Amino acid sequence: MSRLSHFTSRLLQVSAEKKLWIRVLGHVERHPIWFLRNFDGNRHGSRLLIIGGFHGEEQAGPFGILSWLEAFDPNLYTKVNLSFIPYVNPVGFNLNQRYNNDGEKSNCGFCHPESGDQPSKEGIILLKNFPLLKTSARQGFLSLHEDVTTTKTYLYSFERTDELSGLTLQLRDTLTQFFPDLLDDEYVVTDARGKERALAKNGIVWRLCDGSFEDYLFHEGTARCFVTETPAKDIPIKKRIEATRSVIDKFTSLS
Repeated sequence: MSRLSHFTSRLLQVSAEKKLWIRVLGHVERHPIWFLRNFDGNRHGSRLLIIGGFHGEEQAGPFGILSWLEAFDPNLYTKVNLSFIPYVNPVGFNLNQRYNNDGEKSNCGFCHPESGDQPSKEGIILLKNFPLLKTSARQGFLSLHEDVTTTKTYLYSFERTDELSGLTLQLRDTLTQFFPDLLDDEYVVTDARGKERALAKNGIVWRLCDGSFEDYLFHEGTARCFVTETPAKDIPIKKRIEATRSVIDKFTSLS
């Protein structure tokens, strides 16, 4: 059984057990991109969207979402509307490679056309479903990434404040419970053309306009967007999944 088939089997099982609403946003090479939400959430409550697997080799995001959902108690989340896309890039996830088989950058080209970036097959599917995703992320968005080049952790934060909020700091501090070393006064490489490097200060990259999906959501009105980067260089996947679950806990409890 392939990685994707095994993952899908578990995902369908948990969606049935927890009575999650599930649909397919689209297909890439016949592989579905799944969207789930807690059916019994309060329609007047906060709307939060959590995504994993933009980059296929970053496995802790999808498996962290799946593990979190398997432990999920719907009775504890009746005042919030939670939505999930466990993986955006099914081909890359299945093959443990960063992009799809055409090498398209999966988290570029959503906005800032002046950069010259174009959306990938996966990005086009997200854009076709953007009204649903924008509504689902009205109060907050969390994208779960990994950096396979480092043992240090950091996150990207997009907020409508002049200073970092408590949630940004608590998400960062949640990561440091597992990975004590922060990226500080160091540059990270992004996929965006014309925006090759972003400066991380004390573990945080602040409001980077790079044409990513989180950048687009923020421009379109999402209250706050976060991208966590668990370090994946020589670090066991089990620990990275555990950290991802803790980040989801923190995000859903404070948003």
